[in-house]
Amino acid sequence: MAELRQEFVVAQPRSRVWAVFQEIETVVDCLPGASLTAPPTADHVEGQMTVKLGPIKANFAGQADLDRDEANFTGLIKGSGVDKKQGSRAKGDVRYVLEESDGGAATRVVVTVDYSLSGSLAQFARGGIVEAVAGKLTEQFATNLEAKLAGGGEPAAAPDGGSTTPDSRPAGSSPTPAKPKTNELNALSLIGAVIMGWFRKLLGRKK
Repeated sequence: MAELRQEFVVAQPRSRVWAVFQEIETVVDCLPGASLTAPPTADHVEGQMTVKLGPIKANFAGQADLDRDEANFTGLIKGSGVDKKQGSRAKGDVRYVLEESDGGAATRVVVTVDYSLSGSLAQFARGGIVEAVAGKLTEQFATNLEAKLAGGGEPAAAPDGGSTTPDSRPAGSSPTPAKPKTNELNALSLIGAVIMGWFRKLLGRKK
């Protein structure tokens, strides 16, 4: 299995972040492309991850078992998924730990993933593409989680799916419904953003 590590900081106390991590529906709602296919239990979840690669759309249907250690603010998610149409499979173990930051006013979330990909999408496991895309997904998840914790309402949509913006309507007018999250992850859009980021770093070094 390959391994990747991601981390981010949420400007909320660890106890509050931990409480939200126990709300499976909220966590899934913050993750672009993810959705539930059955009511979750305390230690099991069934869902799918929809990934769009240009004209190709992969729907990874799968399940995961959850194990939590509240005393140490850590958790383990063991899951797998398969897209029958594209003939691709994904399997992974996700370990996360919540650490106090900024004197307890914030929380650092450290995530380590051991994963394997097979089938037509396995090509994206090479060349650091998975790591780069995972970084972008982590950024979006962190943004959505921060908004949820701060009472900001709907999470941002997946790339090319639009996003919720601050309400600027005139006083007294009818409220505009927030645009819901698009349950589809546009991987090409994410890869494009990653490539542009690489180019910006490269140009920055040449200045």
